[in-house]
Amino acid sequence: MSALPDNAQTNEAWKIENTGIDIVPEHERTATPLELFWIWSAANIGILGIVYGAIIVSFRLSFFQSLLATIIGIASFALVGYISLSGQKGRTSTLTLSRTIFGKTGNIAPTFFSWITLMGWEAINMITGTLTLKALFQVLGFSDSIALTVVCMVLFGGLAITISLLGQATVVVMQSWITRIFGTMTLIAALYIIWQTDWSAVLSMPSGDWLTSFLPAVSIIAAGTGIGWGIAGADYSRYQSDRSSKSAIFNAVTFGATLPLFILLFTGILLSARLPELASAENPIALIGTELPSWMSVPYLLTATAGIITIAVLSLYSASLNLLTIGVKIRQVYAVALDAVLVMGVAIYILFISGEFINSFIAFLLFCGVFLAAWEAVFMLDYAVLRSHKGYEFEQLFGQSNAGIRWVPLLCWLLGALAGLLVSDNEFIKGPWATGIFEGSSLSILLSFVLSFVLYGLYLMFSRPVEKH
Repeated sequence: MSALPDNAQTNEAWKIENTGIDIVPEHERTATPLELFWIWSAANIGILGIVYGAIIVSFRLSFFQSLLATIIGIASFALVGYISLSGQKGRTSTLTLSRTIFGKTGNIAPTFFSWITLMGWEAINMITGTLTLKALFQVLGFSDSIALTVVCMVLFGGLAITISLLGQATVVVMQSWITRIFGTMTLIAALYIIWQTDWSAVLSMPSGDWLTSFLPAVSIIAAGTGIGWGIAGADYSRYQSDRSSKSAIFNAVTFGATLPLFILLFTGILLSARLPELASAENPIALIGTELPSWMSVPYLLTATAGIITIAVLSLYSASLNLLTIGVKIRQVYAVALDAVLVMGVAIYILFISGEFINSFIAFLLFCGVFLAAWEAVFMLDYAVLRSHKGYEFEQLFGQSNAGIRWVPLLCWLLGALAGLLVSDNEFIKGPWATGIFEGSSLSILLSFVLSFVLYGLYLMFSRPVEKH
């Protein structure tokens, strides 16, 4: 593959990153799979994972059904592991690599949905992190006030934005220490909750329907974990050394995420027996804190805040790359700043005007998830069939020969997404075919993935497209 001249500054920790979506220069391709392990472990070690466990139980599943739904749902992170392989091969961000499939103009649509989704999650992280930090100050003796909320939002947002501006090398350093320190504290909180579990109540939970309850539970967990993060896989693997094996990259990403997720979701399943309202609570982190003794309150809230920061950093960093991919011609540092301003605006509106955000935002993100699942099906199949061996051509990523729209791949994506929308049933959209097993479920995401995968697979099978070199 063609490469850019090695004239970019070295990507070092505590210095602003300048690479953007350009091809990573050879002298910066020094990262190891262990760094990916720390990144994805820290991104999934937050206390919010416990809420996912409660969401599973809210589908009225038994303990063993909930446990199986957890395992299958978080196994979706294998998607992120596989998509991460494309980063080492193509040396640029995930949605930039997607240009080879849809054309540079055609790729704007999936990139836009990716950007919107990351911005939505970033807004949720900003709001939840502010509320968590405020709860910490209240435990320390500060009284609740608008001023306290403002201070907490500035502190939390400032830290997340600063780390995102400094780039991936800084993220690696921060995430490795966050995983060690706050991962241990999260594990302590989880072990305490497990120790206090009423096992008779947990084991007596009645079984739910495998089709109308179990599959939707798996689908929504997959949407919030692997499918939600698939759009960012290559963003963090593009710096991997050529010596890093594919299996090591895949395993580092997949197990780095699934190990903490399993512990947290398992804890959430147990905790929901005592807190059945956990899945729908406006501030579930504060509610979880009520189950802990007073001496654990401060460490718990510190851990929760750190966990949300790690997720916020990755969301903001990847969102800035997507903004550049769409065609906004600014440096990455300014793209991060622009995204941060937009997210802070949403956070200010929700915290000081609306006051309600969880249900409406989750419904909106499930709406975007339909488009993301369809895109991931196309992207993964394209990589497996066309790119895994011959790689990506610079002209296909940045040149004018691929500047238009490749209509058939774009239709494979859109038709899968449209099918998902027609059977979607949430607060944001009610599809005309959202009946039977689709009523009140999130199976629309699974349908979108499968249909786009089949359609694009048929296209590759019968067209045998020849890529330009």
